[in-house]
Amino acid sequence: MHWLTDPFHAHFFQRAFLAAVVIGVVAPVVGTWVVLRRMANLGDAMSHGTLAGVGIAYAAGVNVVLGAMGAGLVMAVLLVLLSSNRRLGQDAVITVVGTALFALGVVVISRLDTGVELTHFLFGQLLTVSWTDVWTNLALGGVAVAGVLLLFGELRLAAFDHVQAEQVGVRVELVQGVVVLLVSVVVVISLRAVGTVMSVTMLITPAATARLLARTLRQMTLLGIAFGVGESVVGLVLSYHLGRVPPGATIGLLAAVVFGIVFAATLPRRMPHHHRPLG
Repeated sequence: MHWLTDPFHAHFFQRAFLAAVVIGVVAPVVGTWVVLRRMANLGDAMSHGTLAGVGIAYAAGVNVVLGAMGAGLVMAVLLVLLSSNRRLGQDAVITVVGTALFALGVVVISRLDTGVELTHFLFGQLLTVSWTDVWTNLALGGVAVAGVLLLFGELRLAAFDHVQAEQVGVRVELVQGVVVLLVSVVVVISLRAVGTVMSVTMLITPAATARLLARTLRQMTLLGIAFGVGESVVGLVLSYHLGRVPPGATIGLLAAVVFGIVFAATLPRRMPHHHRPLG
């Protein structure tokens, strides 16, 4: 028990714990819809695309969180506009926009004397988060969760029945834009903690693990949160005791291991005659 509780005596670990819990809750809530819409590449594109906003904000002396949010907004608008072209697949549009913004970020950063700080945004520095970071993440995370709750019906229709959604007046492209913005929030709250690279893991892996077990949307969301929070906290504690192992990477590796175990354990249940769609 001391092995688990001793780290919490340090103030920096308490802040890291709260930051990890926020990510563990918000990322799977949003990730549920990303997994259901088969848009996992969106998380990867967004994590790389926000680098442009981070680099530009850093160069301008502006808060990098605002820069990342700005990049997320630009991506959302571009994806909504470009996805209206039926000759282009959604995955192609996401890849083009994400890689273009990532390339812009690399060009901007290469022209700056950034030292080590911007690297922290790529891979995270969970043990150095401040109380300001924690409160900012709580506020942004609350907005993201509230957005999912408010748009639950539209999100469900767009995810499961694209045609019916359009027939009843749901603007599917607009819903997709909202999903992009929600993903950008997850990436932003992950910036200082697990980094933009590992934010994809927290967005997709807990939700994907929950998808293997859940039979309803409610179950998938709650299980995703349970996996996300559990993996974040246990990974953080493991990283603390292992010394120089980065917390973000430890959490990501643990999430992948849990996914692998659940995937293997549920393989018989997922045979064709056992499959039941979520609803």
